[in-house]
Amino acid sequence: MELTRPRDSVAMLLAVLVVSAAVVRSDGALCDKSDKAALLAVKSALGNPPALSGWNSTVACCSWEGISCNATTGRVTELTVFALNISAPVPDAIANLTALQTVNFAYNRLYGSIPAFLGPHALPDLTFLRLDGNRVTGTIPPTATVFALSLVGNRLTGPLPATFGSANFGDVDLTDNQLTGDASMLFGAKKQLNALHLSRNRFKFDLGRVELPEAMDILEIDHNLVYGSIPAAAAARKWLAFDVSYNQLCGPIPQGRYTHRFGAKHFAGNKCLCDRPLPPCKS
Repeated sequence: MELTRPRDSVAMLLAVLVVSAAVVRSDGALCDKSDKAALLAVKSALGNPPALSGWNSTVACCSWEGISCNATTGRVTELTVFALNISAPVPDAIANLTALQTVNFAYNRLYGSIPAFLGPHALPDLTFLRLDGNRVTGTIPPTATVFALSLVGNRLTGPLPATFGSANFGDVDLTDNQLTGDASMLFGAKKQLNALHLSRNRFKFDLGRVELPEAMDILEIDHNLVYGSIPAAAAARKWLAFDVSYNQLCGPIPQGRYTHRFGAKHFAGNKCLCDRPLPPCKS
């Protein structure tokens, strides 16, 4: 057997070092420079919290906690700052992260209004926005037409923007705010909406006049001012969640296997709903 000569060993070592160096340079290159600058500006606007100490100029931003990037371009596609108890407005520098698909700032103490740039108009790839569990105020901007929108547990007021009527939503959760007015624009037989959570607001519209989206299997609109009747089409749906309690609804509950499974508490507190699982309607 021929032994490896020292010269060969040195050559192999140099080759390994060259490859290693190339990998390091490649990892660094995967972090878009403008996105890295924007993220550092976001960190600064949030008060440089200790939990984001790993966000620093010496490390490629694609390896930072809460950050994901496109493997080819190095552009930042996900920004998650979850449950860090941060008190600050939504940072303006997010608008410079133009390849974002996901923004998740849930369960902090963000305050102020929701910026207009948080939507596909300014961030064309944005499909997922979570600001739930914060302290944001004011109205929802008309640009917030992302596919999955969660604004639960804030201090939002006023009606829904008219743009929501033509938006392509899949999941909308506006629970626990102070929103008012007509939310019937979110319904429609041909819409892709599969989950709608409007609980504990002040929405007021005629539920009997809406068409349930074909994909909808979650409807939670309890504790509002919704009136009319429950659409007959509700009887045939395979509901994963259904709650219309504490509104102003009337008339017989459509009788279906999946409307019964949730029990009386999901229909209670209305003006004159009747039939199973509530007492029978009076003839």
